[in-house]
Amino acid sequence: MYFFYFAVRRAHFKWYTGNTASRIGIILTGILSVGVIAITYIQCRALIRQAFQENAANEVILTEEINPAEVRVKIKEMMLHAWRNYARVVWGTNEFRPISRRVHGGSDFGSYKLGATIIESLDTLYIMGLEKELKRSRDWIEKSFSLDRVDEPLPVIVLTSRLLCPMLTLYSLTGDLLYKDKAVHIADRILSAFDTPTGIPRRLVVPKKGSTLTRYLDDVSRTSEFGALHLEFFYLSEITGSSVYLDRVDGIRQTIEQATKVNGLYPNAFCTKYGTWENYNCSVNRYYDTLLKSWMQSGESDTQNEDLFEDALLAVAKNLVVINDEDVTYVTEMRDGSLSHRMKQSDCFAGALFALGAAATSVEHWEKYFEIGMGIADTCHDMYWESPTRLGPDTFAFTKNSQKEILPLQKNFYMLQPEVVESYFILWRLTHDEKYRLWGFELLLAIEKYCRTPNGYTGIMDVNSSSSEPDDVQRSFFLGATLKYLFLLFSDDDVIPLDKWVFNSAGHFLPIKGVNSLYRQYN
Repeated sequence: MYFFYFAVRRAHFKWYTGNTASRIGIILTGILSVGVIAITYIQCRALIRQAFQENAANEVILTEEINPAEVRVKIKEMMLHAWRNYARVVWGTNEFRPISRRVHGGSDFGSYKLGATIIESLDTLYIMGLEKELKRSRDWIEKSFSLDRVDEPLPVIVLTSRLLCPMLTLYSLTGDLLYKDKAVHIADRILSAFDTPTGIPRRLVVPKKGSTLTRYLDDVSRTSEFGALHLEFFYLSEITGSSVYLDRVDGIRQTIEQATKVNGLYPNAFCTKYGTWENYNCSVNRYYDTLLKSWMQSGESDTQNEDLFEDALLAVAKNLVVINDEDVTYVTEMRDGSLSHRMKQSDCFAGALFALGAAATSVEHWEKYFEIGMGIADTCHDMYWESPTRLGPDTFAFTKNSQKEILPLQKNFYMLQPEVVESYFILWRLTHDEKYRLWGFELLLAIEKYCRTPNGYTGIMDVNSSSSEPDDVQRSFFLGATLKYLFLLFSDDDVIPLDKWVFNSAGHFLPIKGVNSLYRQYN
């Protein structure tokens, strides 16, 4: 500092005492110095970023070293890196391939330009305060978003949880009628899926009215998908005053409650034509989560959903939760009456399910359920921590036989999924145990090291190889859920508080009736 002060004073003196040639020399020296400083600054930033990315995810990180405000800044930078590269190269399309710098044609949203990344990013941009990016997104939605010409089958759950719900979320947050109108537009294009003999919607729907493709749609639907539609359709009826949306999802609940269950469990597939279960395979799925969230969303007035949830959670705990001899807790699937002893990464949301269910309801033996939730989260973290990349595979196996079964299936890929950090976030809010922030920070470092590219983020093909090939896909849920949960994990509890908001199956949030001033019920 003293040297810098001295240099400035010396230059000032030479300027006023020197001739023209001296002054020109001072100017050139100043320009050169500024250039050197600028180049040095850029190089330092690059080195810092490289050091951050190469920070050993295998090193022990002390909780005291983690500054939540600084981590939020970093997560915001990650969001901008992903969003801006998408916007720069493939704006208006659904998903981005950051390495080949082109559109990802095999996404869940089909081939039409529905702006899936734009829409899924809306509430993440909002809570991060990225107003310029949010305004650009809104302008595109107003001018370009429509399902009117989409003449191909799309999954009902994708349209509902990942396109419809963000519109509802932004309407709640802002009161902007554009988002409400677009939500109605999406829902009205979904309603034809409910035109089945049972009222259970088909898995796929063709949004374009009068499409001839509708007649070829399959009659088998997944419980995890049609069972997770309640939050969005209930709230849409609440803000429009039209019961048609609520009637559809209430019909789902009544129909499957009349169907025979397997030891209290809901099987995975249902025939929309004949009203029977397609098979009796069972796993934990988002229908259980939706039963809990629907009761919470109603301001705890929908007691039927509370009762259904408590019965269902007990059935999952009795039939699908395993605590093995090594004290490892996991939730598995039942096939032909036998447990597979393997678990999908997407099932890691069950940590949040059990913990939140124990905390929010009056369920008996809640402390046991809470322990199960924490145990599942611990297991999911361990599956991440034990891999060389500190990223978890798509499928976890817990016995020798199950490991042999998945070996030829090559289930070692990681696709930037949100379910693990979803459980970290919920458990952090419920316990304030610093380990959940520590685990979130470990995940952040691993993503930066193995998934970041100069043009965005990509999944990797093999988490067990530190030199794994990337899959070259930046999925919209990375911006819409994974980064959002990470940001909320390091935010204060009053940022989207759990007693005022519920999160849907894709990580978008809706207000709770009676306690949230942003509920915006139709008057």
